[in-house]
Amino acid sequence: MGEIEIFSTRIKELRESLQMTQTQFSGFIGVKQQTLSGYERGIMKPPLDVAKLIAQKCHVSIDWLCGLSDKKRNTDSIETYSDLYDYLLSIGEKTNLRFETATFIGGYDEPITMHTQAIWFDNVKICSFMEEWHKMKTLHDDGAIDDDVYNLWKEKVLAKSANEKERLDGKFITDDLDISDELPFN
Repeated sequence: MGEIEIFSTRIKELRESLQMTQTQFSGFIGVKQQTLSGYERGIMKPPLDVAKLIAQKCHVSIDWLCGLSDKKRNTDSIETYSDLYDYLLSIGEKTNLRFETATFIGGYDEPITMHTQAIWFDNVKICSFMEEWHKMKTLHDDGAIDDDVYNLWKEKVLAKSANEKERLDGKFITDDLDISDELPFN
């Protein structure tokens, strides 16, 4: 898909996620409805200042709008499962990450003596991701799968989690996008 097709797909996706008509969204971003229609149909390429304005007003990454990234939000904070998985995978690639399986009996208030460092997750989704990652990393490190297969798995996991609407705090992504004060039809 070319850059104009990616932009046209993503701007329409963005507008629809905000549940706006073309007329409402064009008023919100300050362009004519016909211009927005041209962007969405891929027959017009927006100027950089318009793309930047859309990204700012809608709290999305301009890189996402233009197809340079699959990360929709323009923040480095970890708010979604996709953000967390992306950071964990990045840490794994830059460090000598090892997976160990251990079972501990006792509550959180009981001290555990260990000679290694550990990260604990008390979340079923994250634990499932970590288990799947452990299996894939072991297969990769043992040579059972090559870099291409491992990278395809990572892309699939990140894409799937990016489409999930639930944030780590249990809220939904649209809950933090409060643009109602700026909407032209209020």
